[in-house]
Amino acid sequence: MSDLNRFTEFLKSLQTNPTLYKIKTFEEDLRGALNPSTWLHKAFFEEGKLLNFKAFYEYYLTNNSHLLKQTFPHIAWTDLCNGLEARLYRTQFGMLTEYHAYYLSQDFFGSANVIRDVALDKTGVDFQIRFNGNAYNIHIFVDTDRAWSYRRYKVQHKQGNAVSGIHVNLPYALSLGRFNSLEYLPNRFGIYTRSYLEYLKNEMLSGRILNDNIIGTTATGFIYR
Repeated sequence: MSDLNRFTEFLKSLQTNPTLYKIKTFEEDLRGALNPSTWLHKAFFEEGKLLNFKAFYEYYLTNNSHLLKQTFPHIAWTDLCNGLEARLYRTQFGMLTEYHAYYLSQDFFGSANVIRDVALDKTGVDFQIRFNGNAYNIHIFVDTDRAWSYRRYKVQHKQGNAVSGIHVNLPYALSLGRFNSLEYLPNRFGIYTRSYLEYLKNEMLSGRILNDNIIGTTATGFIYR
């Protein structure tokens, strides 16, 4: 079984929880050693553990309970845990969509041509596609005004485009009927489509994609500067 098929089957097995997704009682900044993205990468890519939402929460808590108590002594432990579970659920939900885009890109462009590592992640690049003589640094996010605004903020204030190569915004639409709409699995988990990557490939080949020149989307495609 390919990595893509294995990961897709894992996503199909997940039990989603819309109620947990809406809980936002713990919104403290989890940075440094407490960064959930770092622990997700460690579990999924370094240790090869495909953890469901509950298992990742327990994995994270086991490794970080002491530091959490030390960092947030003003929050009752029970309240922290309840809010943290919902916070990690929301974080993991989005990251798993990103991971699927990575595996799908490997399947589409060839595994040797799609790179993901901690060094890239720390610069804000989700993964890199090497194609047609260029290095394309891919940025995954939901296609909303708020997400686009945050992407621009990272470019302007956090060196979001520091890595050499062409930086590509590859947002996904939650609504149906758009060229970048997610495909929904039976459990309502959204994944990237091959048709979206085919569109991306054609835009790469056309030379229309330059460094970070995708400034938005329409129902039918990217908007360029």
